Amino acid sequence: MRLAVLFAVLFLATPAAAEAAEGDIIVVREPGADAREVRQDAEVRLVKPLSIERAELVEPRDGDVASALAELRADDDVLAADVDSVVTVADAAQDAFYPTMWGLRNIFTADAWELSEGAGVSVGVVDTGVQADHEDLAGQVVGGYDVLSRGSVAQDINGHGTHVAGTIAALANNNKGIIGVAPSAKVVPLRALDDGGSGYMSDVAAAFDYAGDQGLRIVNASLAGGYAAVLETVIAQHPDTLYVVAAGNDGKDNDQPAQATYPCALPQPNILCVAANDSRDNIAWFSNFGATTVDISAPGMGIRSTVPNNRYESKNGTSMAAPHVAGAAALALAANPSATTSQLKWALLSTVDAASAFVGKSTTAGRLNASAAVAAILGPLPEPEPIAARVEPAAPVETPTPAPEVPTAPPTAPPVAETPVSPPAPVVPAPVTPAPQAAARLIDVKVGGSLKGATSKLRVTFKLTQSAAVRFTVTAKGKSFGTWTRQAHRGGNQFTLTRKLPTGKTLKRGRYTLSVALSGSAKASSASIRVP
Repeated sequence: MRLAVLFAVLFLATPAAAEAAEGDIIVVREPGADAREVRQDAEVRLVKPLSIERAELVEPRDGDVASALAELRADDDVLAADVDSVVTVADAAQDAFYPTMWGLRNIFTADAWELSEGAGVSVGVVDTGVQADHEDLAGQVVGGYDVLSRGSVAQDINGHGTHVAGTIAALANNNKGIIGVAPSAKVVPLRALDDGGSGYMSDVAAAFDYAGDQGLRIVNASLAGGYAAVLETVIAQHPDTLYVVAAGNDGKDNDQPAQATYPCALPQPNILCVAANDSRDNIAWFSNFGATTVDISAPGMGIRSTVPNNRYESKNGTSMAAPHVAGAAALALAANPSATTSQLKWALLSTVDAASAFVGKSTTAGRLNASAAVAAILGPLPEPEPIAARVEPAAPVETPTPAPEVPTAPPTAPPVAETPVSPPAPVVPAPVTPAPQAAARLIDVKVGGSLKGATSKLRVTFKLTQSAAVRFTVTAKGKSFGTWTRQAHRGGNQFTLTRKLPTGKTLKRGRYTLSVALSGSAKASSASIRVP
């Protein structure tokens, strides 16, 4: 079935590759089950074994996919059976082209680089491959695996994977092209999508499984497709790997089961799903969103990066947003290699820059701040416990039918005992449960110093009842002039401010208002500042 459609792609040059294996089914057997008996009972034949334990791809002998799927799911020897859905890269329409790398400024990489450049961390890139000899990726690509050919060279013909890799780890200070978010990190290409940018969830699952088995702590997957239980199983089996994935580009709510995209909508705590924002901190018009299934936003419009043949292109998409987060994760992990996956995810999500446009669009309602994330991972960390799973849309989504409610009989009073009541048992004190830690409070905010000269500084001091991310905002005539976030510790803190803000903007003559607040809080302390 796959071979016939391959010829259609080669000779007709049509988009038929998206339906190349429409009748294939991913089967995961229970331990000890015999593969031949399972296939025989369901009247399916083997397409190929998968590298995932007890998993294979099959197709119905008579072409009746629905019947074969029903038979497999009814078999006690089958753990999971799903149609092998199509996966595509998460690009969006090409519109804007930005001459500068606004995305790096948007997430404050310059400040983050003072603490970490990602040295010692390798990021898996599940995609179309990577051109390892690109001038801006020289020495940045290590290892690799081609799931499609089962080879060690994951070369990129499409260009999508090379673009993603450049955003993560393109070289710095080589007088060429661009700079990656983590320029001292490395990338490991894992080719699971074909030269047309499409593939199958079974191959993506195999790439995820390989990455986890190789001990990669961070994996970027700028792709989206349908649900497959095998992918969920693989992710759950590798809790030490953080899978950073794209939300998709349909402009839809991923919280709605009927239109959710995967792996974004999976509930595993080691998934981090990324939406795309523009340079004005608005959710990009094409980006999927979800108050419970999408975690964070990152720059995803007009993102210039590497493409094959030593070229550079600007692209739009959540595919471009996800590697900003994967790169920031590499910066944080390099700064604190002992951090657990849950702590790494916490550092990225607890330090976002909040904006009204993100409310209801993600779990954090905020945009990535790489500098604050690195600062957070170097400070006091939460206990290394698993992160609570997100709300999971019903999956797989085929024809969702509400389950009928089962009426509950009203409670009946117990009969009155006719025998004497026994003496009461001695009272045993209930174990004391520690009260939850109180939320951080920001107190004693003071602003001193002046901005009279080019080198003058303001001193912002405050106290925190516990470590937290603190948001600084400068406004002029009611309009925001710049917002940034810093991680602060319990007790007294001091930050300095010059005419040149951390956002890159420079304060000119005039009056401004500086507001200081806990990240995610609407309550702020404000002070008037004057630039003569």
